[in-house]
Amino acid sequence: MADKRLIVYGRTSFCPDLARTQRFLDENSVPYTQINIDQDAAAGARVEQWVGHRSVPTVVVASSDTVVPVEDPAPLPAGQHARSFDRGTLITEPSNDALATFLKRHGLLS
Repeated sequence: MADKRLIVYGRTSFCPDLARTQRFLDENSVPYTQINIDQDAAAGARVEQWVGHRSVPTVVVASSDTVVPVEDPAPLPAGQHARSFDRGTLITEPSNDALATFLKRHGLLS
């Protein structure tokens, strides 16, 4: 997985889902780069484009030299909430179980 990396889009203000995701990644020794969408306008716009609003954490599998998904995320089906919905290369506000499944599928967690 050397050609891919995990990007976690977060915010400045405390978010329990972001804190839980960070704790899960740290406890499982999964390296990630965090981008603060409150400090990076382009990152905030990307999250809004992908999710429909500034929802964090939004977790992305990116190429080693980018901060966007390696493949376009699958669209959200009509009426589907983004929370914990695996969109292939992106997952938003994942539960620990959903995050583990997402990471395992991408070879980032055994």
